[in-house]
Amino acid sequence: MKKVTKNVFVSLLTAVTLAAPTVTMAQTISNLGLLTGDEDALKNLIIRIAGWVAGFAGFIALIYLIWGGVTYMTGGEKGATAGKTMITNAIIGLAIIALSVVIVNAVIGALNPGF
Repeated sequence: MKKVTKNVFVSLLTAVTLAAPTVTMAQTISNLGLLTGDEDALKNLIIRIAGWVAGFAGFIALIYLIWGGVTYMTGGEKGATAGKTMITNAIIGLAIIALSVVIVNAVIGALNPGF
């Protein structure tokens, strides 16, 4: 079991390390349009932040789903029960995250029909 945990940890660490360059593409404030007087800059910033938060939460939920699958497969009888619970909770979390993205887009669309 310790070897499996170590392998899963190394795999997750590798995946996060490979994904890091796409996550860290930072922008300066002048590139956000806040200093240039763009009227939609604040709205675009909120949409961008909401997208990043939803993406990060989805990534965490996906890792939790994978961890639940590993627990289900390798944990014996107790692990199977715990794994099922983890998988169920991860799927519910992913559904909530997807619903939150839909709600944010619907609210933005309702507040600004031309967007």
